Amino acid sequence: MELDDFLRREIDLGSFASASYAIGSPAGLEREGAHGRAVSVPLRIAATTDTIYDCASITKPLVTGTLMLQAIAEKKIALDDEYRGFSFRELLTHTSGLRAWLPLYGYGGYDDYLLAIEKDGREAERGSRVMYSDLNFVLLYHALQELFGDYVRAARERIFAPLVLRDAYFHPPESLRPRIAATEWGQRFERVLRDSLKIPTPMPNYRQSLMWGETNDGNSFGAGGTCGNAGLFATARDVFRIAQGFVRGELVSRALVEEATRAHAGDRGLAWQLAGPGLSEHSFGHMGFTGTSVWIDGDRIMVLLTNRIHPCAAPIAMHRIRGEFHRDGVRQR
Repeated sequence: MELDDFLRREIDLGSFASASYAIGSPAGLEREGAHGRAVSVPLRIAATTDTIYDCASITKPLVTGTLMLQAIAEKKIALDDEYRGFSFRELLTHTSGLRAWLPLYGYGGYDDYLLAIEKDGREAERGSRVMYSDLNFVLLYHALQELFGDYVRAARERIFAPLVLRDAYFHPPESLRPRIAATEWGQRFERVLRDSLKIPTPMPNYRQSLMWGETNDGNSFGAGGTCGNAGLFATARDVFRIAQGFVRGELVSRALVEEATRAHAGDRGLAWQLAGPGLSEHSFGHMGFTGTSVWIDGDRIMVLLTNRIHPCAAPIAMHRIRGEFHRDGVRQR
């Protein structure tokens, strides 16, 4: 099925409210498109290629991982140096043993995040296995705050500005709201997630209204917009440009690109996941809870942004959808 027809079919099936994509190679963007509604309720706003999406966890490799590699390149740190009891390698490869998630914003203010991780974060022995965890990148965020002074400013000066990005933000201004795709109505998913934890945690003050122009991730929202694990807002075009700049060696050396995208533990590189759905074993990329993904396979760079949790986070077959999107993207040569 042709790519645009496939995305329109998934929208009609209710898989997501809207989708925007960008496909190309390290040489440049070749194809982009958008379908569906960026906002379905309470207004109806059509998605375009200029729609800005809450990128969720693809923030991890695109921004946090890149800044960590830059810190390594500048010899501010070494990969096996330790921070808060874990090596940077363990945090970047999800082998720290920290649990997948905690409602850190329920423990008090932003200054209590580190104390909450120290108190309730550990679930397994360091280095025992790969356990994907937001907490790893919350710790990396705090490390970057210490290394560069301010994470958001570092992202702007070291990634967004050199790549001349037009629509990449951590705190999108209110004036851009008509161009931003809405996400969840109330923090229903994180409420369920917190209730499923096998340890007692504080009850957060959940948001009740539509999340539109503010990061869906509760921990990032509680930290003021990002905590290293999520918070990036961007168009598919700008996500493509960050991935393109990364693989071309514009942000870090090609040697560090190769180091970050080789297997360090299981299917994990440094902030990147390896062997994506529908792609080769040499591919690398990442996915985000809001329905986002960026993957690189050889000379193909593929970005898919959706707001699949708007207006609610219903279970859908995103793994299958991403696999079909990737297979079609690889054919777009």
